[in-house]
Amino acid sequence: MDLPVVASLVVMILASVGIIGLRRFAASTNAERHQLGLIAAIFFVFFCTTLLDEHHNYVTRWDVSLVDLLRQTTMLSLIALGAAVVIIAGGIDLSAGSVIAFSASICATFMVLLAPEAVNQSLPVGAGVIVASIVGTLIIGILIGSLHAWLITEVGLPPFVATLGTLVGLRSLSRAIVENVTQAMLGGARTQINIADKSFRELSGAISGTVWNLTILVVIVSVILWLLLSKTITGRHLYALGGNEQAARLSGIQTNRMKWLAYCISSFLSSVAGILYVSQLSVADPQTLARGYELNAIAASVVGGCSLQGGLGTIPGTLLGALFLRVVIDGVSKIIKTGADVYEGLIVGVLVVFAVTFTKTSEAMSSTRRKLFSGPLGWVTIVNLTLLAGVMMALLGAKLLRGRVHMDAAWLASIAAAATLLLLLILRSEAAQLTKRNWGITWAVATIATAIGADMNYPQFQRGAAVAIARKAGGAVTQNDDGGIVVDLGSRCTDASLKRLLQRVRYFPNVTELRLNNTVITDSGLDAIGKAFQEAKSLKRLDVTGSKVSEIGIVKLKRTLTGLEVLP
Repeated sequence: MDLPVVASLVVMILASVGIIGLRRFAASTNAERHQLGLIAAIFFVFFCTTLLDEHHNYVTRWDVSLVDLLRQTTMLSLIALGAAVVIIAGGIDLSAGSVIAFSASICATFMVLLAPEAVNQSLPVGAGVIVASIVGTLIIGILIGSLHAWLITEVGLPPFVATLGTLVGLRSLSRAIVENVTQAMLGGARTQINIADKSFRELSGAISGTVWNLTILVVIVSVILWLLLSKTITGRHLYALGGNEQAARLSGIQTNRMKWLAYCISSFLSSVAGILYVSQLSVADPQTLARGYELNAIAASVVGGCSLQGGLGTIPGTLLGALFLRVVIDGVSKIIKTGADVYEGLIVGVLVVFAVTFTKTSEAMSSTRRKLFSGPLGWVTIVNLTLLAGVMMALLGAKLLRGRVHMDAAWLASIAAAATLLLLLILRSEAAQLTKRNWGITWAVATIATAIGADMNYPQFQRGAAVAIARKAGGAVTQNDDGGIVVDLGSRCTDASLKRLLQRVRYFPNVTELRLNNTVITDSGLDAIGKAFQEAKSLKRLDVTGSKVSEIGIVKLKRTLTGLEVLP
């Protein structure tokens, strides 16, 4: 790494904060507060990730972690800035992901057309070919934006429908182009194109590992867009268009021209991202590249303070929204590790909903004095949010807190659901704001105290449940002279009851002996015993006299638990 990665990250944050300080016509007081809140949230997520990550990657491998985080953030920022301009102008662009895949494919296709032998043999294609391919791709990006503007302004399609069409169509078109061009130029149809030119790959820092290229590019683009939106008449017209299109048209603003500009900026930046992605990955794969990225771009801009109704939003807020989104996703991947990508869509969706809710309702509620959960629909919403909180805690919270709390997913979900229900009832009440605030403080203290108390008593509860299962089967749980725990299962014990007990027996400090004599336990029960004590290895003696286990099952168990004495 040629320059410290931390400096790159600081540059992005300072660029956002610096633009806020230089503004004259840009963010309002609410926007500034929102951005400061995002900065605080980013550092809070950093702290929580460092605390919960068992490897503490942000401390022990800070350079690698921040390189990856910054690389992902800059790539997301490019398309988020384009989405923000369109949203500010009162539109929506759903095609960013497909435009990225299409632009990557077109850039690689140009290289195949201009230097087929070099591409086929993984040789350098030359600076001239690289420049021509990039320029051609960017021109096509502008043409895509122009197509969107024409469909919206002249044909009269809603922005959602116009960009949805290219979302679906461009990816298929890019695949058809790749297959036909490779068939004609490389002697065989391919679904992807590999580009090995080191000079081209270094555009994204893929060879040296640097992130300065991407960081400087994002900062330059951000400053240009901030100047456009904050310091020019065109920027004021874009905000006016998003605020009230009819009023903007009646005031003499060329609304069709403004829409063309907004959608061209979005498609142009998506094309830039597509070029950088194929540079970084060295392959243009229209089938898989950038799937769902348009939603992440919209999410980043909305989290950053853009209103989906148009007329509101800032460039610094969008940058911070992209950084916050990536920090959260990166934090979850570091804590959960395996299978973290399963929850990425859930996290993005929840963040978008909460961002829109909390940026929109505060002003609306204060002006109209409406209750947030009024009427029958309010009660249904309370039930929905309560269930959602419980399910999210069971799925995501249990993984985030695994190994740090004693409670299982069911207990965590119950506490989260109960706490959410109480909070929503407080919000629904007709009490004064000061009273609600006091109730909220009491709720927070009570929730924390309940969670801590439940976690402290959870092992004792599970031990009691294990004793109850043993007694129901006709057995008992005792302690021998050496301090070890002896679990004696009665003759009524089955494989099912044994498995239920084994789920709870780990909460005893030292289980040294299991007595399964005269039970109907089979080899299935022995497999459960092996899994339960494979890590703890506290079990020293097992009595299976008169049970239904086989010699093969005993041999298999001894291989799993070495040193185990099995009777008879």
